[in-house]
Amino acid sequence: MFLDQFWETTNKMKKSSLLLVILTFLFSGILSAEISVISPVKGTWANKQMLVIETTAGSGDYFYSIDGSDPQKFGFAYDGPVLLDVTGNVKVQIAKIQKDGSTELTSVSYTVIPSSGENTDYKGFISIFYESGILNYSSGSRIQIPGNLQYSLGLPPDSFIPGQVISIANYNVLSRYIPCTILDPAHDVKWRFIIKTFPQTAGAAAYREVPFTVNNWETITFTNPNLLYKIDSEFWTLPTEERKLDRTKSHMIFWQPLDYSADNAVEFFVLPPKPRIIKKQYDDGSMRFSIKGDESYTLSILSPESGNYQEQFPAVGVDVFYGDKISEKITIGVFTNSVYQGKVTTTVEIDKRPPVQPEIESSARAFYSRDSVRVEVSAEKGADLYVALSQPYAIKKTNAIYTANNEVFQNIPLGEFRKTKSNSFNIKWNPRGSGATYYKLQAYAKSGNNISLISEYSIIIDQSSYYFDKDAESSIAEGTALHPFTDFEQCQELLNSVRSVNLRLKGQMKIDKAYSVGANLQIINDGGASILFGPKGSLEVKGASLDISNCRITNSASNEVSTIIPMIKLENAVCNLKNCELSADFSKNGTVIDSYNSILNISDLIASANAVSYVAFISAVKSRMKINNSVLAVSADTAALVSASEGTFEAVKNSFSVTGRTGRIAELFGVRAKITDNKFRGNFTDYTSVPEALFAAKDTVLYQSNNETLGF
Repeated sequence: MFLDQFWETTNKMKKSSLLLVILTFLFSGILSAEISVISPVKGTWANKQMLVIETTAGSGDYFYSIDGSDPQKFGFAYDGPVLLDVTGNVKVQIAKIQKDGSTELTSVSYTVIPSSGENTDYKGFISIFYESGILNYSSGSRIQIPGNLQYSLGLPPDSFIPGQVISIANYNVLSRYIPCTILDPAHDVKWRFIIKTFPQTAGAAAYREVPFTVNNWETITFTNPNLLYKIDSEFWTLPTEERKLDRTKSHMIFWQPLDYSADNAVEFFVLPPKPRIIKKQYDDGSMRFSIKGDESYTLSILSPESGNYQEQFPAVGVDVFYGDKISEKITIGVFTNSVYQGKVTTTVEIDKRPPVQPEIESSARAFYSRDSVRVEVSAEKGADLYVALSQPYAIKKTNAIYTANNEVFQNIPLGEFRKTKSNSFNIKWNPRGSGATYYKLQAYAKSGNNISLISEYSIIIDQSSYYFDKDAESSIAEGTALHPFTDFEQCQELLNSVRSVNLRLKGQMKIDKAYSVGANLQIINDGGASILFGPKGSLEVKGASLDISNCRITNSASNEVSTIIPMIKLENAVCNLKNCELSADFSKNGTVIDSYNSILNISDLIASANAVSYVAFISAVKSRMKINNSVLAVSADTAALVSASEGTFEAVKNSFSVTGRTGRIAELFGVRAKITDNKFRGNFTDYTSVPEALFAAKDTVLYQSNNETLGF
């Protein structure tokens, strides 16, 4: 890609002032390989865009429009890069009229949402190109791209590199238009502008006028019929034919006016031997072409755009910025004493462009997944792919919400980067046990010595953690952090299909019927958590565990319910209540917890249970119970805080109270009990028969000490 014209931003004259409505099918979707557009390209940009078309001398005439009009009839003539002074949604339509009259069409659509980087620390850098859309660059100088930005050079797909100092070798004389995309990754804002490269110093622009031309080094054509010529020691003649010379040695060409006179001035020019062009390629890929020996020789690069040679230099170099590449044929013209001698065509290949970051696609929609996850990593065609994996990491702290950037994951080591067999890699990660497992991979692409930025992907596969928020959108509820459950009914199938469920509860959750719980259910406060049991609501836990912590638990009574429906019913189960507040009101009779052949652990609980006729906080058979550091109160005509048959019971450092006509703190039948350091309070309306705080049947083994009793 070579365009060496200086650009102008002067407005081009329209071919007509009339407006014409064009049928859109004439232009929409018409693309042509004949029109190579360097800028603009599709995207959303924060600055106005340059129009830069790659052209070659004699290839045709170009016209463009930006208002929907036919570029051939009502557009602007394109004769060099120009700033398109438009914002919003833009569609540039381009027409190329070839020498035979045929037409090629293409269009580019993009969007400009202006942003000058105001209130950023990189505003000064953006201002360099923001208004003009172009940055003029002299070889050997430096461009400082701020480190909090990323840049990509060339046409899409973009290969972004962290901001840094970039430069081209000072011996580069190749003039190019290089697209540069700047990305602010923190705010997802992009700018795109053109870097126009120039030689560090100007070369010789003058060409000596001589009455002959040299073609293909050996062919000499005499161009002035009014002159006499001779070569070396030959006789003067009026040549009518081309001459071929042996350019392995030097020659002298003489000429003088045809009208011979003894005092005619004789001029001459020395053709030196054809030189050998020396090509040197440096370690960084840059190239330098020079001629050894004769200092009369100079070199110039042919401009494909104009078809002419521009400035002449003792040597010509070609280099690119880090992040760019070139693979082009260039034509180097050789001059001696500013007279053209011949040309050399060579291919210049310099690649300093890292491959595009590997793309990662996952079957999972979010950072958490319930099921196995398939991950595919792919590098661009022709690049090698390297992948590193972490070992599965078991997450033990289940009462926290994690993101990919959590500090706990930063120190998880990755294995060695290994080259994959192809430029794509697939892996499947599976759930491990009943807990949450974290997986991570990193990947980069490599082409030659160029390495892309590292792509990273991580995920937690967790079949246990679920979320509940009744105020979320119910139509998309799936139990994830993004789409939590909104009704306990949505949990029912889950509670009997998996082994473990950690339910993070936000706000109130209503249980309005008897739900069977076959999974180990842990309910965790995720913000203002409360559980409301309806009149017929109950959690029936069989062969599983129920853990509730830091929640408020209440119920709603109903006169329609005549049978006792416990709020929590345990059968061959485990129940842990910790740091909760519980308030239960039953219309006539009620039991908070009914336990059979189960384990019940209560700590730091503040609870009350009230009924008209009968109430029991715990009714247990063949169960093991522990109550510590809790405040429990029951109130009914007949009230029992604990009624247990067989099993074990331990109560330490609690405050228990019973209110009613009659009642007990505990009535124990065939139970092994240890009750110490508690406070018992009784408030009874039947003063004629005050019960004992603890009733122990003959088959009960009771150890008690340091209990304070009042009202019994």
